Amino acid sequence: MEQDPESRQPSPVSDHGPPASGAPGKHSLGFKVFQNTTTLIAGRAFGIPLSVATSILLVRFLGRERVGEYGALYAYLSFFAFLSTGALAQILAREASVRRSAAAQIFHVATIVAFSFAMFGSVLAYLLGPLFGFHGMLHWLILIAAVDTLLLPPFNQPGIIFQVDMRQWFPVSVGAMRQILWLLAVVLLALRNAAFYDVIIARTLCGMAETAGILFILKRHGALTGPRLFEWSEARHLIREALPLAVTFFAVSIYHRIDQVMLHNMSGDKVLGPYVVAVQMTEFFSLLPNALMSSLFPALSQSVSDPPRFDRYLRESYRFLMVVVFAACAVVTPIAAPFVRLFYGKEFLATAPLLVVLIWSEVPIFFAAALANAMIAKGLQRYMPYSAFAGAAANVILNLWFIPRFGALGASWATVISYSVANIFFLLVFSELRPLIAKGLRFSIVPFLLALGISVSLHAIPAGFWIRFMLAALAYPLGAYLLGAIEKSDIVQLLRMVKVVS
Repeated sequence: MEQDPESRQPSPVSDHGPPASGAPGKHSLGFKVFQNTTTLIAGRAFGIPLSVATSILLVRFLGRERVGEYGALYAYLSFFAFLSTGALAQILAREASVRRSAAAQIFHVATIVAFSFAMFGSVLAYLLGPLFGFHGMLHWLILIAAVDTLLLPPFNQPGIIFQVDMRQWFPVSVGAMRQILWLLAVVLLALRNAAFYDVIIARTLCGMAETAGILFILKRHGALTGPRLFEWSEARHLIREALPLAVTFFAVSIYHRIDQVMLHNMSGDKVLGPYVVAVQMTEFFSLLPNALMSSLFPALSQSVSDPPRFDRYLRESYRFLMVVVFAACAVVTPIAAPFVRLFYGKEFLATAPLLVVLIWSEVPIFFAAALANAMIAKGLQRYMPYSAFAGAAANVILNLWFIPRFGALGASWATVISYSVANIFFLLVFSELRPLIAKGLRFSIVPFLLALGISVSLHAIPAGFWIRFMLAALAYPLGAYLLGAIEKSDIVQLLRMVKVVS
């Protein structure tokens, strides 16, 4: 297949391509982006096995019905996250990137604003709980779980400064600490055969430890210095800039989590349990685009005034993310059933067909990781609420139609369709966004067809888990290389950068 000449530009991990010899300069943007992305990916590589192990232990310990209640509780609270820090994170990264000397003041004001809204959100979540099917103990657990999901995040957000300064190893280490604590907590809970409310309390305590770790590192390394006065003008500026994202975040939480709340009410927690497991498994993959784009976002924000460099970063981000997400689809689809049987047990075999469908919902999520960061960097976030509400409306309507007829499998298809509508296709309505979207779609065609062909072919082969896994893991990168989705220069540059870092 003939390649788009644009795809042959240097990777975003380098401003001017790889160095001819020696290490990159101390202040090389390309090297810093690569170093921080590598740090984040290494952290994810360390954390994913911990998360998988924790998920398996928690699922086996709680059983289908309790897993459904657990998923429904945190899915419900996610509706109120837009009142906490969900809308502010990228605005703060952008503001601190361009006004680094005022970062302490910015984060001080943002923490007060976010915590005030989070308090309101926690009370509102508790009051509205019975309307969404949360009664008895589950109703009271909303307040405990809200501490972790709504009240603590405002105190964590000053850690965004490490993203701005490209010192991601600090938040990565704190995140790893929380994952280890949570795994140990789940092991102890399972050994004690603890009550369900103990699980929620333990998770909240792990959140408190994470916040304490972030605040300790910030103070120890003096990452935020300068005046810390609350200024209404700064607060109004942050609220005004974040408002489109807050509305978007609310709508996104609807089409990301309303399916679980609707299954909780319409089909019961025994049906919801396997679906929660499938969602958790697919969300492990969502960590990678966040790792790349959180490192690249400050550079995108700073390069808006240099269109060729901005376009180069965006093109290569799309190409990398699309190759990776379709690799996940190609590998997971044929091994879903044996994987679930091996690790989660026969009780959760119903998870396998749900996972086969839901893994494809990661494609629009990976796509949106690049697109949304580019939109915010260019100040185009005003378009985001429209697509988010389109996705939310599509998800609710499809779930109302699909769940009574197809149960959790219908909810899975509703997720894939609504994610694609919200993150890609609805945005084509806006002419200002079409060039940004077209770049991503061009890099999606080849890996999509390759992943689809591998998934269909291996699904028809009567082979075991490991044989299917190895065939998929070998066929996809080879096919991607032969078809031009992966280039020789990518491999050479990656090996050179790894050699420099090591």
